[in-house]
Amino acid sequence: MLLSLLLLCPSPPGDVLLPEGPAARAWASVDPQTPISDEWVTGLGDGAPEVLALADPWASPAAWSSWGSWLASGERTPSESAALAILAARQGRSADAWSHYAVLVSDPAAAAAAMPRLLPGIPPGAAPGDPLPEGCVLHPLPPPGSLAAARGRVRPVTASAEFRVGEATARLVVSVEPSGVEVKVHHLSGEPASFHVQLPELLEREVRVTYIDWMRQDARNEPLTVELTPEMESPVQLFGRFLSRKERLPALPESVLPTQLREAGLWLEAEGGAPPTPLHRAAADAITASLGVPGGARSAGSANAASPSAGIIVRVPKGPGGARTLAQIAGATEAWVRGR
Repeated sequence: MLLSLLLLCPSPPGDVLLPEGPAARAWASVDPQTPISDEWVTGLGDGAPEVLALADPWASPAAWSSWGSWLASGERTPSESAALAILAARQGRSADAWSHYAVLVSDPAAAAAAMPRLLPGIPPGAAPGDPLPEGCVLHPLPPPGSLAAARGRVRPVTASAEFRVGEATARLVVSVEPSGVEVKVHHLSGEPASFHVQLPELLEREVRVTYIDWMRQDARNEPLTVELTPEMESPVQLFGRFLSRKERLPALPESVLPTQLREAGLWLEAEGGAPPTPLHRAAADAITASLGVPGGARSAGSANAASPSAGIIVRVPKGPGGARTLAQIAGATEAWVRGR
């Protein structure tokens, strides 16, 4: 069983608790009496509400274009940082999501509106200040510091959020340690409620086995059903056991981009010799524009991959593996842009 909440930064009572750090300080700037509004989205340009309402925005070329535009903004606004936090969360890049969220200490209204999308992880398109419908699926983001905790470099990390679903008020507590991720859901008040929770994974860790109240589930990592009643004396406990991913993901860039990358560019190629898709082209355009290097998406074999003049080539697998490859490149790009 995972350890309970360790070190917390003061935050509005009865709402969100985070480990001490920049993200917690951004949340502490929020006035709990201020109504939550999504007016921050209006300054993001055409198509932004539709992109942010997608369940899997990174499967959309439009999302990559928006991401590139927001990331490359010379004077990034709090609204752009909030949007980048939400997109990173939906790509499984929890550390990047919390880094973007920390910037919102300068805009408490945007911090208040973005938080429910991270914790408890309300469904895309849901209004952040309204009760959630029964039967919905929550996607809680792992707490800040989760990768270090999963690697065993720090003690387990924990975060929690209060929310309403149907006529019930509940609290979700998510913890990460080397063995896995645990979510506890407490019924605080109101009527019975039923909904689902998708246990989060990390880019380096997948959830291989899941449990509800320590009863092993047959499916590997599908949304788990939570049934809350006023009579229950203990929380519903969900657990996912971690397994390290064996795939090799692209490495993060150094503070100075390699000469090969600067001069010959970055090229995405679909694994297996397939032609590049519109998604590959949009991703490549957004990434290379953000890095300020040449490149794009092309068919495998368009150049001699062993030659420096071919640039740096990343072969993108099909399915979830390809999505994780693009997520790692997106995270590396954000890290380089932040470090400039």
